[in-house]
Amino acid sequence: MRKLGKGQSVVFCVPEEIKTKILARTFKPDNASIDVSDVLSWAISETCIDIRRSMPLWAAQGQRFEHQSAIWAEARTEGDILMPKGQADKFLENETQSLEDRYRPCSSTDGTSFVQVSQNKNINLIIERCREFNNLEFNSATLQEEQERELSPEIEQERQVQKPAPAQPAAHYIHPDLITFVSTGIPISGSKAYKPAFEVLRNTSAAAHLDVSQFPHDLLVTADFARTVQVFGTSYISDAYQRPVQWILMSTSGWVPSNDTVKYMMIISPYEAQEVLPDVRKSKTATLHLYAPRPNLGFRTLDGLDLYTVPARPGTRVLPRRLVVQLNLFAGQLYLGSFKEYIEVCAFLGLAWEKAEEGCIVAADGFIMQDGSGLGTSESTFSDSPVKFLKVLMTKIRRNCEGVDKTHMGRILDGRLLRPSDFGKPEDGI
Repeated sequence: MRKLGKGQSVVFCVPEEIKTKILARTFKPDNASIDVSDVLSWAISETCIDIRRSMPLWAAQGQRFEHQSAIWAEARTEGDILMPKGQADKFLENETQSLEDRYRPCSSTDGTSFVQVSQNKNINLIIERCREFNNLEFNSATLQEEQERELSPEIEQERQVQKPAPAQPAAHYIHPDLITFVSTGIPISGSKAYKPAFEVLRNTSAAAHLDVSQFPHDLLVTADFARTVQVFGTSYISDAYQRPVQWILMSTSGWVPSNDTVKYMMIISPYEAQEVLPDVRKSKTATLHLYAPRPNLGFRTLDGLDLYTVPARPGTRVLPRRLVVQLNLFAGQLYLGSFKEYIEVCAFLGLAWEKAEEGCIVAADGFIMQDGSGLGTSESTFSDSPVKFLKVLMTKIRRNCEGVDKTHMGRILDGRLLRPSDFGKPEDGI
């Protein structure tokens, strides 16, 4: 504050609450303005109030220090430290107070009610100092000290985002076999234009926990969807370069009412959706659908693929639940629509959805190793538990390491059994 008023100035910025306290301290009306002297007067008064509030705590700590210093001095003899158990017990303090000590009325408020007069010179000086402050609240000293002891140190955390390694984007390419699928509705066997969806995850960290070939090969993805960056070397981990699921191509064997079951479902990239859109509009077998995994319970599920359809078709499509379950698992959907869907997911993954029957062997993560007949689950294609694989897929790859413990899939992967009430509709059943 050197040369204040000679080229330098001070501006006091106070909130409305502090302004009210300053006006109350200086006995000014609410609409009055405050000046520097009012701010300084309020600051000094607040300092005095804080000192007065801290005096009992200071006195209690001073008395304890003098008491323990005397015990420590007795233990030091001729430069050595000799402390038997009886002398060490003198350092201990009462952990609890009796009802009488805590609630007995105490009329005396001077220093002698809390700090006992003794032959120690320093303690007597503490008492004299406390008497200079009239009516100190010594009864609150122990409470303040307890609060001070329990105050945990504030841990400063700074989130550091680990970005993926620099990579060159892969060039987009429309494969002729994709155009053929749009026109005919039938994928070409052995084509390099598309592959089973879960084969895309073979280079991820999740694949270390399960052979992805154990997943069914019904759901397909295009090569352009799977290829996002240029790959160099053999140590490529594709966790950070997985494309989210957004556009779905579907086809049936015909759109007549008697044969409207979806036979093929293929996930394509946004670039492919844009490029093949004119061909899809003219196709008599294929349709393009918009999809997104359900992020929370506030959004309705989009796995019915009825939000956006190009072109619109007469009749009602029948989506095989096996394809829908694969699509939701691959995309990382965390919430299920009903208890029936929960049973479908567990049956697909080979997980228990109810308490194990006699003769059934269930692993700790819920994977059924042997059913009551001595065999594995007939509906599941897995010989090994897919739980660890799906945990990495749902959290690290699809959710950027966010926790999923509170979600339906998170609880399933934790080995917990769900009930119809977990889906908000107790009437839903098997």
